[in-house]
Amino acid sequence: MASSFLPHFWRKPSFYRLVARVMSGIGIIVSCSCTTLPTREASLAAKPGQILSEPPDESRFVKLKVSIPGVEEACPVWRTRSPGKPVLFLHPINGLNPGLLHLALEMEKWGYRVYLPSLYGDPIMGESAYGFDKGISVIRFLKQDGRWNPVATDTMGPIVEDVASIARWVSRKEGGRRIAVIGNSLTGMMPLAILDEPSVRVAVLGQPATPALRMHDIAFRIPQSKEKREALSISEEKWESVVSAMRSDSTKRIIGFHYVEDPLASIDRFDSLNRRLGEAGFRNRFRAYVLGPVGDPYADERSGWVNGGTTAERPRMLLPHSTYGAAENPEDQEWFREQLRKSLGSVSF
Repeated sequence: MASSFLPHFWRKPSFYRLVARVMSGIGIIVSCSCTTLPTREASLAAKPGQILSEPPDESRFVKLKVSIPGVEEACPVWRTRSPGKPVLFLHPINGLNPGLLHLALEMEKWGYRVYLPSLYGDPIMGESAYGFDKGISVIRFLKQDGRWNPVATDTMGPIVEDVASIARWVSRKEGGRRIAVIGNSLTGMMPLAILDEPSVRVAVLGQPATPALRMHDIAFRIPQSKEKREALSISEEKWESVVSAMRSDSTKRIIGFHYVEDPLASIDRFDSLNRRLGEAGFRNRFRAYVLGPVGDPYADERSGWVNGGTTAERPRMLLPHSTYGAAENPEDQEWFREQLRKSLGSVSF
């Protein structure tokens, strides 16, 4: 990778264990899903806004594999069983965690067939990819995997081409149907990066957290450069390819979900994206759904392209961050999921 996630003295395994232990003790889980989960006694029948800690029975999914050019091992993919409009759902840094799997089953009830690839393979660090939820320890895995470059401002690494291959495969599996691609935190900007794929009609950007912050940037609230705050994690060449694809296909749409005061992912990226789309003549192709604190003017000042609401979550070191994936606050999660349901339902694909 171009640079490291963490300073040298923070790279030792003992540091990861210490941080995870300390932060867990004060109610903070270090991961891009950033959620405090209920006990094992929680029912596995999801209710609106409920956050679940145990994965659903794996039999509720079909496990498939997709071969990717240039990648030695096939990528494992779990797919919901019912027919419906095809969706490729990309996991956050902590993998195919329980919350994401339950959301896929919820989306199945909305009328979608959801494909969930494990971009880390299977197994991951000796554990099954299904229900994997290891938080900060995955950073060590990503540092060793040359496909990822989450700290660069102009790329997320070769993993993007792998995701594009998976999108084409999903479309073929669905008889050539167009698909929606949903990202989440670490993968939040990937759907934009592959919107130039003919098979991709809808790109859903969930609190995009690349280029990623280093731990000390988060802990000490170190101000980031304008370039990093506004970066879309794609090159100018890739941006032109996306613009060209949108110009050729008037049905392509972008949907975004975010928090105004997200400590891990700058809201400035949505402003940057909206501005650049406007300059290309596509301002009406992007709609964002954003929660902010009481009295925050962000949504009102951008009412032409932002639907806003008030968050129920109080700010902490890593929160609020996750939106529809596994929001810390059940009320926020319910709001984001309802907006996801409505916004996907309003787009033809």
